[in-house]
Amino acid sequence: MTPALHVEIQNVLDRQGTSDLALEAIARKLLTEFDARFVLIHTPDAATGMLKLRCHAGLDRDMADKVRFLCRGKGLSGTAVSLRRPIQGWQHPDATCAEERDVFSEGTLHVPLLFGDAPCGVLGIAKTYHTRYAPDEIAALAAVARLIASYLH
Repeated sequence: MTPALHVEIQNVLDRQGTSDLALEAIARKLLTEFDARFVLIHTPDAATGMLKLRCHAGLDRDMADKVRFLCRGKGLSGTAVSLRRPIQGWQHPDATCAEERDVFSEGTLHVPLLFGDAPCGVLGIAKTYHTRYAPDEIAALAAVARLIASYLH
């Protein structure tokens, strides 16, 4: 992540906090920065205990509905949260749950939103093609995830 993007995301969070509009603006920025097909941010839902889609960029309504709620510890997003580390789609092909199957491809990266060691959501990104994310891309997305988590907590 470029220093300018980090500052830009921090400015959005400073001005708007973690409102849905702020998170959507961040998702749109990441969509462009990573040349992605879509970006998702899920946070815990107190009522259901599941991960709830807070915002996205790049998904149509039908696809968004399929991943509106995801189980913790299940699927690629839930696995990233449970393991407290980034997960790429190709690493755990059997982990994809039914809700994710039509949406996530092998070109996905799921990074937990961690405040210290406490998970407070997950940031997911997908390209339109199969890819293995480079260490610098994973580090950049993890930096964004830590920044978002610091404002969510």
